[in-house]
Amino acid sequence: MAKDRARHWRSRSAWLPAACSTKWRRSTRRASPTPTRRWSQRPSVRLLAGAPIALEFLTPLRLRRVQTYDDRTFAEALGWYPLIGLLIGVCMWAMDRALSELLPPVPTAVLLVAFLALASGGLHLDGVADTADGMAVQGDRAERLGVMSEGNTGPAGVMALLLVLMAEWAAIVSLDGSVRAPALIVAPALGRWAVVPVGLLFRPARPRGLGHAMQTAMLPIAAPLATLFGVGAAVALFGLAGVVLVIAATVAALLIASLAARLLEGVTGDVFGAAIEVSQVVVWLSLVAAGMHGWAEPLVG
Repeated sequence: MAKDRARHWRSRSAWLPAACSTKWRRSTRRASPTPTRRWSQRPSVRLLAGAPIALEFLTPLRLRRVQTYDDRTFAEALGWYPLIGLLIGVCMWAMDRALSELLPPVPTAVLLVAFLALASGGLHLDGVADTADGMAVQGDRAERLGVMSEGNTGPAGVMALLLVLMAEWAAIVSLDGSVRAPALIVAPALGRWAVVPVGLLFRPARPRGLGHAMQTAMLPIAAPLATLFGVGAAVALFGLAGVVLVIAATVAALLIASLAARLLEGVTGDVFGAAIEVSQVVVWLSLVAAGMHGWAEPLVG
């Protein structure tokens, strides 16, 4: 019976079309790159690829020769922003320990502020200046956005930069005791986490650009991942007081975003940068106030 069935299929193969008769032959062509592209399009793979992109975008470090970012690339990197902030904070803590053995608190704080500006490539401070210049313009929305996109720093931008830098310096000088080390670590992380509520609650002011990318192409898992790093670090270092720090950073970021959105009918990448800087300062100032009254006792000293 088996021999008759085999003979039957051999006889049928004689009249099958050529395309059908070669269906089961091993192909001699090179493998199609489609499976590789499909693999690279998986959310988990794209999310992991966002880590080096976040490092390149938020710091002057360059891991690759070509840096070309689209909307999806920016969105995938968002989940890693607080982790980059944690790395910057750890570097600040290590630098503070080394400098405190050589210099008094005031010049140490100046060098820490300088390191913080260099570690971000001045990206967020540029956002502070551009946002202040745009909000100071006496004109319509288009004129404000035009001033922000020019890149020239005006009087309002210079004043905003001075205020932010002086606030950072004063806060770092005032940090003392067991609060100082975890404060230096957690503030850069929470500042960079603050882009999450801004991106979720405010629409972009431009149809293109970083602000648009943050809000329209963000992966569903990017915001939870950023929250895991940012909020998780605050709670791990300060316990329940870390929740208060998260609220303080969120309120500061939303306040900046709401003021900008009222004038610009949305937010831009510069507004995100300003929100990061202001939230970071607010976290430090909150810890200074809490340290004065004994309200914040870090779990890790």
